[in-house]
Amino acid sequence: MIGTLAVDLLLVSILIGLAWQVVRGRVLFRAIVFFVAFGLIMAMIWGRLGVPDLALAEAAIGAGLTGALMLGAFRRLVEIDARQAVSGGLRPSPRLSLLLSLLAGLLVAVLGLAGLELRGGSGEAGRAALDSLHLTGLGNPVSAVLLLFRGLDTVFEMLVLLGAFLGARHVAERDRRSGAAIASHRLPMVGALQMTVVPLALVVALHLLRAGANDPGGAFQAGAVLAAGGVLLTLTGRVVPQAQAGLLTRFSLIFGTLMLAGSGIVPLIYGGVLMAPPGKTAIYAIEAAMMVSIGVTLSLLFSASAGLRAVRS
Repeated sequence: MIGTLAVDLLLVSILIGLAWQVVRGRVLFRAIVFFVAFGLIMAMIWGRLGVPDLALAEAAIGAGLTGALMLGAFRRLVEIDARQAVSGGLRPSPRLSLLLSLLAGLLVAVLGLAGLELRGGSGEAGRAALDSLHLTGLGNPVSAVLLLFRGLDTVFEMLVLLGAFLGARHVAERDRRSGAAIASHRLPMVGALQMTVVPLALVVALHLLRAGANDPGGAFQAGAVLAAGGVLLTLTGRVVPQAQAGLLTRFSLIFGTLMLAGSGIVPLIYGGVLMAPPGKTAIYAIEAAMMVSIGVTLSLLFSASAGLRAVRS
């Protein structure tokens, strides 16, 4: 018991220290590195809390892809102004930082006290979801809730991701700066790295997709891992950004949303229930389509381009 408490207190202390370094760091690059570390520690804490789905999502998206996007943005800033490499940018005064910290702490304390005063619910919604789980053909209640009980929310999440890509494209069109890839794929070690990591990322993504039906995993985690392979290919120059997206790329961007929305609407035609995919096979097909859309969208967001083209050796 004491050892477990000590580990939890250590993780919380590290998390607070990393958060402070992110906010008050003097060098922008170091702040980004601390942010990635913050996401990894947060993933560990989610794991300690017994929520492996959130732990996977935090590690893959919160730390991995978000960190890669920040590093890409940092590279652009350095291209615009080399002083950004050593500058911390605008930082609030110590007094303002202390005031905001105290207010944030007070807000957390108030919410915590309010939570302690709340009475536990009857849990009828949770029991209803678990009682209906066998009808979905799924063993993972998280996937069942996201796809069936909260299917419309999942559709909107896909639309938000697509909207983020369209917004990024609008900004890129105003700038017209091409995402210059790092043409280092000819180096033996880099080539060996990508030959190992990219196929491994594909295998892990497919495993997470399959496991999501019964265990922690699913389309979002699988799509983030798939995008990690795309980011590596972009960084090593194996694929280069394109100003125009091909037909396949455009279809991949909306494939997941179309499959998810279509599978939810089709049952209504036959007198069924909205957002009720017919069987486990249909759920796998929806999740696979979402994985492709998420992976392609995140890869294009990182490269700040409309499309990607493979470079032949």
